[in-house]
Amino acid sequence: MKIKKYFASNMRQALEMAKQEQGPDVMILSNRKVLGGVELIAAEDYDEAAFNRLNAETRQKSEQRQLNRPEESATANSSVTARAATLPARGKQETMSDIWTNESTIDQMRDEIKSLRTMLEHQMSGLAWGDIGRQHPLWANVIRHLINMDLSPALARRLVREIPEHYQFEQARRTALALLSYQVPLYNDKIMARGQVVQFLGSSGSGKTTTIAKLATRFALEHSPRDILLATTDVYRVGGREQLRGYARILGIPLRSISNRDEYLSLFEEASSDKLVLVDTAGLSQRDDKFEQQMNMLRLGIGETSNCLILPATENYNSLSRLIESYRNVSLNCCIPTKLDEATSLGGLLSTAIDKALPIAAVCDGQRVPEDLQKPKAHELVSRVVSRAKQSQLSVDEEHLEQAFGQNEFAHGMRH
Repeated sequence: MKIKKYFASNMRQALEMAKQEQGPDVMILSNRKVLGGVELIAAEDYDEAAFNRLNAETRQKSEQRQLNRPEESATANSSVTARAATLPARGKQETMSDIWTNESTIDQMRDEIKSLRTMLEHQMSGLAWGDIGRQHPLWANVIRHLINMDLSPALARRLVREIPEHYQFEQARRTALALLSYQVPLYNDKIMARGQVVQFLGSSGSGKTTTIAKLATRFALEHSPRDILLATTDVYRVGGREQLRGYARILGIPLRSISNRDEYLSLFEEASSDKLVLVDTAGLSQRDDKFEQQMNMLRLGIGETSNCLILPATENYNSLSRLIESYRNVSLNCCIPTKLDEATSLGGLLSTAIDKALPIAAVCDGQRVPEDLQKPKAHELVSRVVSRAKQSQLSVDEEHLEQAFGQNEFAHGMRH
């Protein structure tokens, strides 16, 4: 058995080098990232028995090196003895080799497994994309077009499965966009009604306070400032609280600062008297201890309570998905996308709402209060996605497209 190393700038090139030299059945033993690229180790005339003997010899040499270090061996032996004393009795007595573990070896094995998984994902990604290109060329072209609009690979895959394969590309593209508009989840319930408490959640800087000001202004103009109450749990950021206080003063609406459980529960007494209560929450990091404290308080909500998540359109699909996941312990009723006017792409935002089944209650596309607050319409949102993609001229290269699509197929299983 001949073992040879290959070095290249990326894994694909390294695999091609190994296949060209040793044939398509080359056995890949390991791969790792190194300075300037990747290193791949392959075996020619692979002999499993010889490989096992080589591994056994390596382990034996490692154990011999450990025995040659008296102090380390004594420490290790005492640790093993102590551990063995705490182990429960078994039918078969454990040997020292069963108990002894070499941490460096475990770390190396973990790295090897991770590298093998990465390599397998890479290979499967290429196979998945190549397979759909050969079997369903129309679908592949439409998927490429949808991903260039920044839609998620999972959503693009679902859409093309509904398209007949005898369609021409333009007909298939229009059909995919029509199917996309049907999938946009819209919040049909009234987000603002008397006797209701609406809690607005989201990260710092996402536009929560400005969105609340727009909603409060609309409600006050349609009804009366006496029918609405503003509240904030953001006692950490002085600027955010003062901004909301300014809006409340202009509209003639009372504002309450909530810092404990009793003050929070008092909001529901206001709601029971047919007032609409809008609650601005603190945009805290999930790693902040205060985040969980706030979530525990918000979960005390009773009666007509709605949780609305603010989604900044300037973030990508993965960031928005993580944001939704961070609020998994509260029941999210709807979302309001913000900063649509600032985003270079809207496909990730729409994909997140669809993939996470989070209905859209309104959209904010500017700073003007209350003008830049619109009722969502599915076909208009899809049109915005298309026009924004044309303006920004997004284009994913073939390798990234292959990886994006293939990783989705790898994660959810090959489906055709």
